[in-house]
Amino acid sequence: MYSFLVFGCFLGSALSANILAVFPHPGKSHFDVFEPLVLELAARGHQMTVMSFYPQKTPVANYTDISLVGTSPLRLNRVKIGGGDDTVPDTFSVSNVGLHLCSKIFKSKPVLDLLESDARFDLIILEMFDSDCFLGLVHKYKVPHIGFNSAKTSPDQDRTVGTPNYPAYVSHINLPFTNRMGLFHRVINVAYTLMLAVERFFVLLWEQRGFYQLMGEGVPPLEQLVHNASLILVNTHFSLLGSRPLVPAHIEVGGIHIKPVKPLSKDLNNFLNESTEGAIIFSMGSVLKSSSFPVNKRQAIMEAFAELPVRVVMKWENESLPGKPDNVMISNWLPQRDVLSHPKIRAFMGHGGLLSTGEAITSGVPMVLIPMFRDQGNNVAHLTSLRAAVNYREKAKDLSERFTDRPMSPLDTAVYWTEYVLRHKGARHLRSPAVDMPWYQLWLLDVAVVLLVCLAGLLLVIYWLARRYNLKIPHFLQLGSSRKKIQ
Repeated sequence: MYSFLVFGCFLGSALSANILAVFPHPGKSHFDVFEPLVLELAARGHQMTVMSFYPQKTPVANYTDISLVGTSPLRLNRVKIGGGDDTVPDTFSVSNVGLHLCSKIFKSKPVLDLLESDARFDLIILEMFDSDCFLGLVHKYKVPHIGFNSAKTSPDQDRTVGTPNYPAYVSHINLPFTNRMGLFHRVINVAYTLMLAVERFFVLLWEQRGFYQLMGEGVPPLEQLVHNASLILVNTHFSLLGSRPLVPAHIEVGGIHIKPVKPLSKDLNNFLNESTEGAIIFSMGSVLKSSSFPVNKRQAIMEAFAELPVRVVMKWENESLPGKPDNVMISNWLPQRDVLSHPKIRAFMGHGGLLSTGEAITSGVPMVLIPMFRDQGNNVAHLTSLRAAVNYREKAKDLSERFTDRPMSPLDTAVYWTEYVLRHKGARHLRSPAVDMPWYQLWLLDVAVVLLVCLAGLLLVIYWLARRYNLKIPHFLQLGSSRKKIQ
C-alpha cells in the first residue's frame, strides 16, 4: 500500500507543471479560443498562471490570474460597422495596437510584480497576434514555449516552426482568396506577402526590441526567439480552409472553443418553437456593434426581415431597435452555440469569424456571411467555395461531418500536444530544419547558382574541346564563330 501511494505521488508530480499563459489581446473572441485549454490543463493538475484581460469570475483550482483589466479598453462590442472604434482612431492598425499594448502591459503593476518575483515556470504559452514583444519572457524564464493562434496563420507565423508557405495556393489571411487562385490573385497574394515581410523586418521587429530587452541582458535577437517555438496550436481545420502541407509542430485545433449544448431560456426556446417556418440567427460577433449599423442599412435589414416567413433572433446591443418587426427578437448577448443547435434554426447570418462559423458548421447550419475585416474575407471565400456560406443545407451537413470527424476532440488534441512538449523537454525533434535555414538555402538559390556555374563550365569545356580538335561545334555553341564569319 505504501509503495502504491509513493508511486501515485510520483506520477502526479511527473504530470504536473507550472505553466505561464500570456494572452495580451483585449478581444473577447480571442480569449474564448484560449480559455478551454488553460482551464482543462488546470483541471488536470497543472499550475496555471494566466495573463489576460478576462480573469475568471470565480476562483478556479490550480489557476492564478494576472489581470490586465484597466490596462487597455476591452475589445468587446466596441468596433463600429464600417470602421471606427469607441477607443482608438480609425487608422489604428493591428501592428500599432500591438505596440501600444506592449508599452502599457509591461508598465502595469501585476506584470511588474510577476517580473520582479521569483516565479519559475516549466512552459510558456503565448498568443500569436499583434506583437512578438512578449517573447522576452521565454528568454527570462529559459523554458520552451508554445504559440497559440486564434485564427489562420500568416506566412511569418508559419515560419516559426518551418511550415512551408506556397503563395501559389496558400492565400494570405488578410486577402479574400481561396486556395485556388488565378494569375491575378496570385500576383496580388505574392506582392502583399512580400510587402508585409519587408514591413515586419525593417519596422515592426525594430520597434519591438525595446520591450523584450526589459527581460535582462543577453537577450538574443527577436527573430531567433520567434523561431524557437516548440510547436504552434492553430484554430483552423483543413475541412474549412483547405489542405496544405504542415510540419509536425503545426497543430490544427479548429473548434476548440465549441462546448456541449445547454438548454435555452424559456422565452427564447418558446420564440423558436412557435415559428412554423423555422428561424435564423443574425449576429456580428463579440467585437462588432450591430447597433452601429448606419440608419439606412439598418432600415433595409429590418424591412427584409419583416418580409421573411421565419423568425429572427438578433444580437443587438441596445435596449430597443427602431422599426423592429414582430418576427424579430433582440438580445445584447446570445448563447449562440446553443441557439444554432436548435432544430428550428434554418440559417445563420454573421461576419465570417472562425468562432461563429465553426459553431454553425458543427450544427450543420448554412450561412449567409458579411465579412467586415481582417481574416473574415479569407474565411468567407473558402466557405463560399465549399458552398456552405450560401443557403445549401445538404452541403452544410456534409461539411459538419468532415469538420467533426476526428480521432480526438480539438481540446484533447491541444492538451495532448501541450503535455507532449512538457514530457519531451521542449520536443525539439518536432522542429523542421527549415526553421534554421537562411532563405537562400530554403529556396535552393545556392544550389541553383552551383548548378548554373557547373553547366556554364561544362559548356565551356565542350566548346574548347571542339575548337581544339576541330570537332563539329554543337549548334547552340556556334553563335560566337558565326558572328566572326559575318564580320
